[in-house]
Amino acid sequence: MEKPTLQMTLRECLEKFPQLKEKLYSLIEECVYCEGFKDEPLEEVFKAHRLNPEKAIKELERALEE
Repeated sequence: MEKPTLQMTLRECLEKFPQLKEKLYSLIEECVYCEGFKDEPLEEVFKAHRLNPEKAIKELERALEE
């Protein structure tokens, strides 16, 4: 099963895993809709929100398994 990666852009993540939109919203709130962030790697998006990228990506992986 494919999983989101920190190198994947926010746009790619939302396209490949639309079911993660709610989880992403819980992490980065309104920025999930921000065009400026859509082409940034998830690692940078999480860092910009003062989140630990490794922990955030693990949360996304867990959300996919639910």
